[in-house]
Amino acid sequence: MAVPADPSDPLLREWVKVPQNPILKRPPSVGLHDFRDPSTAWQQSDGTWIFTVGAKVGDIGLALQYRSTDLKNWEFLEEKLLHSGPAVGMWECVDFFPVDYDTPTHSDTQKYVFKVSLYDVHIDYYTIGTYDEAAHKFIPDHQELDIGIGFHLDYGKYYASKSFFDPVKKRRIMWAWVPESCTQEMDLQKGWSSLQVRCPSPPVCALLSCST
Repeated sequence: MAVPADPSDPLLREWVKVPQNPILKRPPSVGLHDFRDPSTAWQQSDGTWIFTVGAKVGDIGLALQYRSTDLKNWEFLEEKLLHSGPAVGMWECVDFFPVDYDTPTHSDTQKYVFKVSLYDVHIDYYTIGTYDEAAHKFIPDHQELDIGIGFHLDYGKYYASKSFFDPVKKRRIMWAWVPESCTQEMDLQKGWSSLQVRCPSPPVCALLSCST
């Protein structure tokens, strides 16, 4: 973790690492290559901060959680999974955010989007539900539309999406990796491979393809 050396610099050109690094460690039960992609942290009503990390154990996809009071020292919530999915493999690029920004975040009626990139099939899935703050748990509205069996975020070549909230225009910006259908020879001829695309929410992206 690093923080701006000069917070008043509008370009934030210089950064310094905090002495707490590394700020967290993977659980012993999770493999070395099965732990990655922390989400943006969100604040609970008691002032603590939570973020989730993609993982797997066996073929079970997991959204692990860590808690902090100062954004530097983090505690692993070992018994509190944000969500999990059987027989879906590694969960990458977990994204979790409220649907309606005008509804109080801690309201019982607030809906949330839970989004996961499934490594085994390279598809981004999402589902809608509620968040039990006391239990630190996401509850899908419809189990039959859960991760791996419900909605794709995009039905084309679109993977490993992440997002952030634009507080000025009150919109969520999402970006993702677009792997192409080009051959290796075509990639060498044009001098680049794959694309990173940015979409406003809801995601409406241009279709990108190779020319022959």
